[in-house]
Amino acid sequence: MILFLSISKFVLCTDGDRSPFYNKCLKNCNNENCTKENQFKPHAAALQDIWSKISWWTCDDECRYNCMWKTVQGFEERGFNTPKFHGKWPFRKIMGVQEPASTFASFLNLAVHASMYQEIIKQFPIKTTPIVLFWHAFAIVCMNAWMWSTIFHTKDNYFTEFMDYACALSMVIMLFVAAVLRVFHKRRKLSAVALLATVVYFVEHVRYLYTGRIDYDYNMLVNICFGVAGSVIWLLWAGIQYISGRRECWRLVAFTLSSGAALTLELLDFPPLYGWDAHALWHLATVPLPVLFYR
Repeated sequence: MILFLSISKFVLCTDGDRSPFYNKCLKNCNNENCTKENQFKPHAAALQDIWSKISWWTCDDECRYNCMWKTVQGFEERGFNTPKFHGKWPFRKIMGVQEPASTFASFLNLAVHASMYQEIIKQFPIKTTPIVLFWHAFAIVCMNAWMWSTIFHTKDNYFTEFMDYACALSMVIMLFVAAVLRVFHKRRKLSAVALLATVVYFVEHVRYLYTGRIDYDYNMLVNICFGVAGSVIWLLWAGIQYISGRRECWRLVAFTLSSGAALTLELLDFPPLYGWDAHALWHLATVPLPVLFYR
C-alpha cells in the first residue's frame, strides 16, 4: 500500500515503468519466477499459456506484462491518467500477441500489398524492362516492411523493433526513389546517381541504428525528410499530368494527400479505446491506400 501511495509523487513527471510500485513489482516477480539466465523456474513455466510460449515471451517479459497491469490498476484507482510503459500504452495481449490491433492492421496492409503485387505479376512479368523490375522490387520492399510491422507488434524486442524501424524507412525511401525515377527516368545518369546515393545513405543509416540505442528522433527526422520530398515530387508530377489530360493521376493525388491525413493520427496519441490507440488507427487508415497508388 505504501508503494502504491508513493506513485502520487511521480505521476506528473514519469511514465508507468518509472514508478516505484512497478519497479518493486518487477524485482519481486523476477526473483520469484525467473532464473539469472531469464529462464522460467518450474512453477512459473507451468503457468505460461501455449500462445505466449509460441510468441517467445520470456520470464522477464511476463513479469513486465503482469506488473504493468497491476500498476495501471493502481493509477486508475487513485484517479490518475493511464500511464505509458517503455514509451507504449498498455495493451491486453490476445493469444500471445502483444498489440493485437496494430498487428491486425499491419497484417491487413501486408495483405493489400500482396494482392496488388499479384496484379503486377499478371500484367507485367519480371523479365521485361528495368522500370518494371523496379516496381517488382518496390512491392517486395513494401510487403517486407509490413511483415516486420506485424512481427514487431506481435512481440516487441530489440531485434523486431530494429527491423520494424529499418524496414518502415525502406518503404518511405522506396516511395521517394519511385518518384525520382518516374519524373526523371529520361535523365538516366541523374536517376542512377540519385538511386545509388539514396541506397548508400539507407545502408549507412541502418548500420547506425543497429550499432547502438535506436535514435528515435533522428530516425523520425529522416523519415519526414524523405516522406515530404517524395510527396512533393509526386504531387507536382501528378498535378501536371492531370492538367495535361491524364485524368487517372487523381488516384496518385488522393493517395498522397490521404497518406498525409492518416499520418496525423499519430499526433493524437491517446490511450487505447477497445484496444485501439492512435498508432493502430493510423495503420488501419492506410489499408486501402495502396490500391490507389498501384492503380
